[in-house]
Amino acid sequence: MKKEVRQRILKQLILEHTIGTQEELIQLLEASGVHATQATISRDIRELSIIKQHLENGQVKYALFSQEGVHSIQTKLENSLKDSLIRLECIQFMVIVHTDANSADVITNYLDEVGYEEIAGTIAGIDTIFIIAYTHEQALSLVTRIEAMISSNK
Repeated sequence: MKKEVRQRILKQLILEHTIGTQEELIQLLEASGVHATQATISRDIRELSIIKQHLENGQVKYALFSQEGVHSIQTKLENSLKDSLIRLECIQFMVIVHTDANSADVITNYLDEVGYEEIAGTIAGIDTIFIIAYTHEQALSLVTRIEAMISSNK
């Protein structure tokens, strides 16, 4: 099957279903006649800018990223941090963000999309985010920025 057809079906499934894992996505694709490896699906997810999104009930699902602009992503980042941040610490050139369970990857996606110039890279677990800054000063600046986000309009 051609890549374009597979990706079109993948996008359609994400629009029609609440899919929380790649395993669920692969099962739905197979039921639709698409046979692909996990590596292929991961690549498709990246190429199609598919993100994980929190639902009101706390469930996480795949969603198509729409080009909403940095302002909207910034707002989502702020709201997610306000809802989920537990603890924030700075160690040398790293910022460690502790969140509620299953929030770290969503917040990290928003951080990556906003693209702060101080951030060299991010790593997310289930409830922990490592933000690597270029310098200790930039890491401190990020901590100040995050603290300002969570304290605004509480």
